[in-house]
Amino acid sequence: MKNDLKYDAFGNLDADYYVEKAYELRRAYYAELTKKAVASVKAFFAKLTAGRTLKSAQPQH
Repeated sequence: MKNDLKYDAFGNLDADYYVEKAYELRRAYYAELTKKAVASVKAFFAKLTAGRTLKSAQPQH
């Protein structure tokens, strides 16, 4: 059986390495969550304003 765990110089499990990996995963998760939330808000406002006409778009006489 292959052991894929990372150990420090003293033979202990390298906790700092795994904590940093957890931080990386959390940052990636929050980045994706933020990207989806922004897209959702943009889609909401695009849908909200799609049916409305802008008064400035009409020619002025």
